[in-house]
Amino acid sequence: MKPSPEFKARLSALAAADEKDQIGFTLYLCERLLKDHPDHVPTLIRYACNLIAVAQYDSAEAALDRAQSVVPPKRLHLVLAQRGHLLEAKGDYSNAEGLFMEAHRLDPTDATYLIYAGSVAFRSGNIDRAQKLASRATDCSEGCIEEAWFNLGGYLLSDKRYQDAADCYRKALEIDPHYDIAKQRLEDVELIIAGEEGPVRS
Repeated sequence: MKPSPEFKARLSALAAADEKDQIGFTLYLCERLLKDHPDHVPTLIRYACNLIAVAQYDSAEAALDRAQSVVPPKRLHLVLAQRGHLLEAKGDYSNAEGLFMEAHRLDPTDATYLIYAGSVAFRSGNIDRAQKLASRATDCSEGCIEEAWFNLGGYLLSDKRYQDAADCYRKALEIDPHYDIAKQRLEDVELIIAGEEGPVRS
């Protein structure tokens, strides 16, 4: 069935609110849309994401339960990833990583879920695991590869592997020359490298 112009307009308004990070208004618009279209998976996922942002974890889980019950198998990875974010918000990093890896198995060419998995591994204190996951993400053919390199640089910086970290930031900047925070991190690491090679100058 072809979406009506009204439905498309409501989706557009919802996307615009979410893009502006208007969390309350986004939730309001989600609830209005879901009242008429309770099985619209993209809206259920967006709703869950914003519920997580305001710590409404039970409601987020209920939205994801509904989404998972109706989502086409080829889109299941989107629901699993949002479940991973829910567990991450609740501090359950190990199980969050498991869900991100399950999502990655369903969408193996995209770096996104490996980036998420590496992030929660790092937050749990497993720097070696975070490095390995970020490194795998840099080998993917799709997704934010520059972010994978940037994160790997951060994990190597944490491990005091400064030259390797600098190389990662440079690779991120090769992909996106306007990646400002990568520029800042590279400058940061280059100061350390210069300090190791000679006296630090102000």
